[in-house]
Amino acid sequence: MLVAISETEFRRLRDAIRERFGIFFDDSKQFLLQSRLQTRLVKRSLPDFNAYLNFLTAHPERQIEWDELASVLSNNETYFFRERAQLEVLANEVVEEVRKTGGKLRVWSSACSTGEEPFSIAMTLLETRRLAPAQIEIRASDLSPRALEKSETAFYRELSFRATPPELIQKYFKPFQGGFLISNEIKRMVEFFRINLLDERAVAQQGPVDAIFCRNVLIYFDKPTQKRVVEAFAKALRPRGLLFLGHAESIMRLTDMYEPIVTAKAIYYRVKPHAH
Repeated sequence: MLVAISETEFRRLRDAIRERFGIFFDDSKQFLLQSRLQTRLVKRSLPDFNAYLNFLTAHPERQIEWDELASVLSNNETYFFRERAQLEVLANEVVEEVRKTGGKLRVWSSACSTGEEPFSIAMTLLETRRLAPAQIEIRASDLSPRALEKSETAFYRELSFRATPPELIQKYFKPFQGGFLISNEIKRMVEFFRINLLDERAVAQQGPVDAIFCRNVLIYFDKPTQKRVVEAFAKALRPRGLLFLGHAESIMRLTDMYEPIVTAKAIYYRVKPHAH
């Protein structure tokens, strides 16, 4: 049986979550938030949401609980080679730019969930055979500690492979206990770390990068938070660097720091020179 949540408790909790993580639950999502947090009340042996709010505010273990909450609230629905056309833009346009300058390709998967996205980036770049692994730097971050733990194991089941060409499964994975482990060659190419995208200083410290992937994350933020995050990304991108968002996300009316690029297969954004 669900523990009831009052309007006041919902609004206080909703506001605290938005302030901490940027994730926004509008009034229509009250039941969703209430149901997602039931396990946390049970885990902490708390009678109601008011007690949970007090725990998050004043308990000595509040930071541990905020970390748990980050995992509970994160939507980790992902799979390998999602929106593949964007990966092809990276493998062609961005790689070519790097080859001209002779530097290192730096890519940031900023909301990597359980790791399928950054590992897809690594496989795509290796398959181009235009850069050596030593010329590629892929960093991958997420808010959820649990998602990052799973990324580090690099173990995946069948659902993650719904868009993966069979030849790449054969080449880069080995069967293991009913699923697959990614090859060490690919695993070594990705460095995982935790970040809160609302921390503008931490975001800026990731730069300069050639491309940032932040797909299907902005939809969980309200407009002011979306603007704050993508403008922080602009400062982490090198001049004319690229930002890749989910297909349902747009920043065209949000900020003037980017130039939208629309092709037959993909939409992405190039940071304008003045954004720096």
